[in-house]
Amino acid sequence: MVRKHNRLLHVLINLTARMVAWSLFGVFFRIERRGRQHLPRTGGVLVVSNHISWFDPPLLNIALPRIPHWLAMVELFGGRFSRWFFTHAGLIPIDRDHPGSAPLKEAIRRLREGNVLVLFPEGGIRLDANSVLGGHPDIKEGAALIALKAGVPIVPAIIENVRVVYSWQNWFFRRHAIRLTLGEPFRLPANADRALAHAMIRDKLLALANAVTR
Repeated sequence: MVRKHNRLLHVLINLTARMVAWSLFGVFFRIERRGRQHLPRTGGVLVVSNHISWFDPPLLNIALPRIPHWLAMVELFGGRFSRWFFTHAGLIPIDRDHPGSAPLKEAIRRLREGNVLVLFPEGGIRLDANSVLGGHPDIKEGAALIALKAGVPIVPAIIENVRVVYSWQNWFFRRHAIRLTLGEPFRLPANADRALAHAMIRDKLLALANAVTR
C-alpha cells in the first residue's frame, strides 16, 4: 500500500534537507551543479540517475531546481518514524525484488500531476562494470514502463565522485569536487514500446556519462 503524503510537509522536509546538505557537504567539498537549466520549470518530469552512494539523494536534491518526489527501496520504511518521514518527504516505496504495480502506478500518477520524480534505474548502488559509469549498466524495466505511461520529458542525471565522503581524510585539507550533472530533456517517440524506451534511457545515460567523464 502506498500512503499519501502531505504536500506542505513534503516541501518543508525537502527544503530542510537541502539546507542541511549544503551546510554539511558545501563546507567541506566543492559541489559542482551543472545543467540545472535543462530541468523543465513546469510539468511532470522523470529524472533518471546513476547511483553510486548512499549520499546520492540528498546531493541530487541540491542539484534540482524543483522539489522532487522519489522512488525508493521499501527497506527505508521499516520503522514507524521512518515510514512517516519518508512518506511525507515524497518517497514512494518499492520492493526491488517484487515491485508489483502499486508503486509504479503511484509514480505515474505523480508525474501526471506535474511533479518531478527521481528514480535510480540501476536498481541500487552500482560501482562495477555493470554500472552507468562502468559503461555496461543493467537498467531495470520499471523506468521504461513509467516513462511510457506518464508521457513526460525525461532528464538524465550523472553523479560523480560522491564516494570521497566515505573517507574522513577527504573532509579536511582539500575540498574535493562532487559533480552533479543534468542532461538535456528528451521524450519517447509516440510509437515507442518498452524495449525502445528501455534502450533510449540506457543510451541517454551512457551518452551523458561519457560526456562528463572524458
